[in-house]
Amino acid sequence: MNFGFCVPTFAGANDSHPRTPMLERVEVGSLVAAVREVEALGYDSVWVADHLMLGADDAILECWTVLSALARVTSRVRLGTIHLANFLREPALVAKMAVTVDGISDGRLDLFIEAGHGGSQSESEAYGFGWENDEDRFEKFEEAVNILKLMWTEDRATFHGNHYRIDDAICFPKPVQNPSIPLSIGTIGDEPSSENIGMDDQTMDVIARHADWWNNTPASVETVRAKLDTLKVACQHAGADYDRIGKSLETQVLIAEDSAGVQRLQDEIERLNPQKTFYQDWDGLRDRYLIGTPDEVTSRLEEYRALGIERFMLWFMDYPTLNGVQLFANSIMPRFRQARR
Repeated sequence: MNFGFCVPTFAGANDSHPRTPMLERVEVGSLVAAVREVEALGYDSVWVADHLMLGADDAILECWTVLSALARVTSRVRLGTIHLANFLREPALVAKMAVTVDGISDGRLDLFIEAGHGGSQSESEAYGFGWENDEDRFEKFEEAVNILKLMWTEDRATFHGNHYRIDDAICFPKPVQNPSIPLSIGTIGDEPSSENIGMDDQTMDVIARHADWWNNTPASVETVRAKLDTLKVACQHAGADYDRIGKSLETQVLIAEDSAGVQRLQDEIERLNPQKTFYQDWDGLRDRYLIGTPDEVTSRLEEYRALGIERFMLWFMDYPTLNGVQLFANSIMPRFRQARR
């Protein structure tokens, strides 16, 4: 089992985005200190979200800039993007940026990229990037993935598609990692809906043919099972090996020593987010997040592991304290490290 820390680059208190509900303001010094603590505690990776507008006041730190800085203040943990938005950058430029961070970090980069979803439209248009319909967006995304692979492997890359064109593009030095930078592609949504199912079918097809890892956002055990069934079908259609693709879950964690401590954290989150009704349905959130005592969280992790989930990308809901980060590392991670040995 592999455990990663999602870096809190945006404040979520009293905001519609539930990743960081107790964080009222981002402080870079505290963020760097948290990442150093995470590495010392034995977490396997740290992950940075890719948005231009998100969180309180739509203020979020830029993904690649943060990753470059973290590459120099860490030495062991892997460094990953979260849902790198294809529509924000030309893929040839992304290829160059990725190999640069891979080199700076001595081969520790994981590239998690996506086509974009409906929630991305407003920020894309605000920055003047425009927006494509679903059919064009997914076709464009697959062209981008092909360009990344060409740039990382060919001395001079040429690609002529319907959306992108490069001619004798050079990306040197090449990735430190052999054979290349691991590529993750994810699906969005916690429960099946007509929109998500349609997106899943298109995304799963690309994952089956190109990805090293599949990831999903917070979801119940039942939903993760259904999405993995969709991935199996996509792999069968593509003639791809389902077992070759790593399985990952990005989710929220709220953990305390006992039930009273969990309740205190829930009460504080409700206080900081008085307008957000979804924080009043803790039973529903428990179904999708990791909430409870160490034993309760371990039990839920075991359910996901039984489905084949190998990596967890964790948003600690009690940040800016590091109580949850430390308790999870000390009380839960050793149980799964022992099982791995």
